[in-house]
Amino acid sequence: MLDEDKQKPVQNEPLTLDFAEAALVKSLWWGNLVTFAVVLAGAMIVASWQSAASVAVGGLIALANFRLLERTIRRTLMARPRPQESPLRRVLTKYYLRFGATALVLFILVRQGLVEPLGLLVGLSVVVLTIMVWGIAQAKRLSR
Repeated sequence: MLDEDKQKPVQNEPLTLDFAEAALVKSLWWGNLVTFAVVLAGAMIVASWQSAASVAVGGLIALANFRLLERTIRRTLMARPRPQESPLRRVLTKYYLRFGATALVLFILVRQGLVEPLGLLVGLSVVVLTIMVWGIAQAKRLSR
């Protein structure tokens, strides 16, 4: 089957994650867990229990969102392509639904005073911090 716009064969088979990509996602996941543990331990040492609990809540939300995004992308890549359905649209729809749900949960947590905003923000930064550290490590490795 040819795509008339591009004159290239349309792929009818599902994609697979090569070993390198699977290893990358796994290493990022373990990096997220280690970063979360270090940040939470630091918060438990230097902050009040409510701040540490806020860090834990934020970190758990960030980890859950990372895992759900990874699962959505993996399932989309592995699924057999359906005619008239855009995989990108499916991923983005789920992403924005999850984003809205997360925003609502965060709003409720902060509005009700169940968490401290600064601790929550620190916990939510776990995945970003892990990806930044990973990126710096990759840049150093490539510059050698």
